[in-house]
Amino acid sequence: MSFVRGLLLSLAAAAAGAVAFGDAGRDEMVSVGLYFGDTAPRSVMVTGQGRFQGSQSSGNFEGGLRVRANGDKLAVGRFADETEVGCWVELYPVGINPWLELAGYAYRGRLRIALQSDGALKIINILGLEDYLRGVLANEMFADPEGFKVQAVACRTLALYVRDDQRRHAGDGFDLCAEGHCQVYHGVDSEIPLSDQAIRATRGEVLTFKGRPLLAAYHANAGGATDEVEDVWPGSIKQDFAYLSHVQSPFDRSAEKLPGYQWCYQWQRQISLHEVSDRLAARGQQVGEIGDLIVRRKTKSGRVRELEVVGTKGRAHVAGAARVADVLGMPSSKLELSILEANGH
Repeated sequence: MSFVRGLLLSLAAAAAGAVAFGDAGRDEMVSVGLYFGDTAPRSVMVTGQGRFQGSQSSGNFEGGLRVRANGDKLAVGRFADETEVGCWVELYPVGINPWLELAGYAYRGRLRIALQSDGALKIINILGLEDYLRGVLANEMFADPEGFKVQAVACRTLALYVRDDQRRHAGDGFDLCAEGHCQVYHGVDSEIPLSDQAIRATRGEVLTFKGRPLLAAYHANAGGATDEVEDVWPGSIKQDFAYLSHVQSPFDRSAEKLPGYQWCYQWQRQISLHEVSDRLAARGQQVGEIGDLIVRRKTKSGRVRELEVVGTKGRAHVAGAARVADVLGMPSSKLELSILEANGH
């Protein structure tokens, strides 16, 4: 796919001055959705020393504070000793440790808890961008001093792009989620000295295109080459993403020599045709029982760009390398397809 390794290798091919380092400037803030939608709990225990501020009341706590849904409002406290705080509450750390703990993880900044329409608790972590990166960086690559610096710039840039341009989670009420859909974020527990040092060394640095943070999408392994942005995400305007292009990425093959990580470069997976049909149906395309999968077009790197699915109830055209991989449930669309007989041959 067109990801950050391709971005870094293809800078020379971009128009002069089109891609440059910028400075994020002021202490940026981000909001991270920890629990929301179907993952939202009905009650949580937050531990630490802090203060709570709700829409109706406020107070201090030490040790632990339970937050639970109580009808159309929230109640905080310890079991029988509870206080109604309204439909939302924010918890701030005020003790020696500048964080609060929730569900086995510690988080800097503040925790905002609000009622969803189904009565569950949406939980959002609001904190500074640099502190957010401390909870991300070590989750996204191997520990390496210089590599961490490059990854820090990419992670910082992507966070700002998702927050300000893509607005991926604007409808959910926060900037980024804590999963791989955005960037894997586990709070204080992910902080290590080496990644912290890289974040400090690159503080505020972002990659910009036409004066704004660019789409610094990245990956674990490109399988030897990246692709043009319009091949990965159909409908993208090439001029808006001139920095995401097809380049060779020969160092990807080194994954074959990493114990336990060979699958990043070469892999083999199986998925039933019934599951592919279900995955299409979940995306609004009903094909019934699948009889054939036909590759109609590939990208320059060899990824499947267009796939035709033939079923008893119709045909489905799947366009875009990312969407093909998603429908097939595979880590990449750089693959060769074979339909096995019932006996496995």
